[in-house]
Amino acid sequence: MTVDYTKEQAFVDHLLSLPSEKLNAIRGKPEAVIKAIHDFEKTADTFYMDIGESKGQAIVNEIREKKPKIMVELGCYLGYSAVLFGKELLQDPAAHYYSLEVNSIFAEMASKVIDLAGLSHKVTILVGPATESLVALREHLRKEASGFHAFDFVFIDHWQKLYVPDLRVMESLELVAPGTVLVADNIYIPGAPEYAKYVQAKPDFKREYNAKVQNANGNEFVGRWDILYDSKTVPIEFSLGTDAVEITRCTGYVEK
Repeated sequence: MTVDYTKEQAFVDHLLSLPSEKLNAIRGKPEAVIKAIHDFEKTADTFYMDIGESKGQAIVNEIREKKPKIMVELGCYLGYSAVLFGKELLQDPAAHYYSLEVNSIFAEMASKVIDLAGLSHKVTILVGPATESLVALREHLRKEASGFHAFDFVFIDHWQKLYVPDLRVMESLELVAPGTVLVADNIYIPGAPEYAKYVQAKPDFKREYNAKVQNANGNEFVGRWDILYDSKTVPIEFSLGTDAVEITRCTGYVEK
């Protein structure tokens, strides 16, 4: 099946073909790049799958509170969220943003947007299925990061049917631990009810779920029923109506 990337290419082409004066004015300035994207999208006769201003600001507030050293997103698309959230890590030289994207064409486009914003040193895109990238990232961090134990902040914004399977991968790999913050987009539109139910569930439900429901990513990624989450669905008004993000904090483990 041939995939049409016309609108995505138009997005990148617009940014990179701005008049030299405007292009130089935004180069290396993440906030200016975000504004240029907003200006373009307001005039574009199509919809782009980025987090947008309202939901984006809510997540920025969570990032500022957490001050993550290791932030990971599932679903890069065209790099909007990587720029919006990656800029929040600039104050900490040790902090880094890892963006996982299954589509190599989107990843290539996003890298150009991230480079334009001057964040190539702060944001790394990993191309491939999330499961493979998570395994590779864990090994990389164990080698490179002294005392690494888990992700500090995870932004989930890819295919909703993979929200729970990919979270179970992270649980199985011990990439989620007390203190980890998880934020998932699109809880209402197009909807991720299974994910919200999973992170809000009691341990007994998760134990039964993980035992009965095979992980689409592989039998070895069962998940961890004994991880305790404090999770809430936060409705947010945006241009298309009311969506919600799920904000989840890992608080500990079931006492045994």
